[in-house]
Amino acid sequence: MVPHAKSGFWRGLAPYLLSSILLISAYMHVGAVKVAASSLAVIGIPIHFVASLPSMTLAAMQGRLTTTEQLRRQFEFLREQNLILRARLQRFEFLENENNRLRELLQAAPQAVEKVTLAQLVAVNPELGSLTVLVNKGSADDVYIGQPVIDAGGIVGQVTKSSLFTSKISLITEESQAVPVQVVRSGVRAILYGGGKNRTLRVMYLDRNVDIQPDDVLVSSGLGEIYPPGYPVAVVTAVERNIAESFMNIEARPMSHLGRDREVLLLWPTQLKASDHDSDAMVEEKSE
Repeated sequence: MVPHAKSGFWRGLAPYLLSSILLISAYMHVGAVKVAASSLAVIGIPIHFVASLPSMTLAAMQGRLTTTEQLRRQFEFLREQNLILRARLQRFEFLENENNRLRELLQAAPQAVEKVTLAQLVAVNPELGSLTVLVNKGSADDVYIGQPVIDAGGIVGQVTKSSLFTSKISLITEESQAVPVQVVRSGVRAILYGGGKNRTLRVMYLDRNVDIQPDDVLVSSGLGEIYPPGYPVAVVTAVERNIAESFMNIEARPMSHLGRDREVLLLWPTQLKASDHDSDAMVEEKSE
């Protein structure tokens, strides 16, 4: 069986070998065969290109095709980077807002002030309508009782208790607090009283014929030598005139943030310093 199979193989291959030998000999010795072979080669170029196009396309795409696992990893990486960048952006926005707020706070100090100190709130009464706050400046920083305190919106209140490193600030909304004010529009002077917890500010003892109306801005008048003059205090929200009464009922809302910010400014008014020096001089003269 094996010799018969080998002889059949050679008999089948013999015609192809013979044809190859004849074609090679003809190509080497017959010019017409060379011309025909060259023509067939030119005609076969497009056929060869079309036949090899699928393999070329696959080879070109092999470097760009990615598996599902690779796509998932890339997605997770990009999502993580997106979260990191968003967190950084939020941090930058917070810092930008913080810088703008501190800049407004420092620019809010009136000119009639010798110096200002930035103080941070360290304790706030958690109850709604809290009337006092605690800051991280005390007598070690020359803080004194009655010292005015402001923020970017307006007058916050005054220092009512001071220890070595902390001070308690009573807000202008406290009933025991009173601020001498002046109406910006008409120049009318008045006293603004705290309304107490969860109540509005009140302007009291103004004759019903006085020129004051809602939306009027009240600024500190400088009387009483506690708060510097010309600083925003409140906005009138309601004016009630009763013919049967001599005085009007006037309500106002504070323009300051009343401890909702993290920082406030402690002021050292120059006029207060001058009055202190004058009083000291008078005392010395009397003693002499």
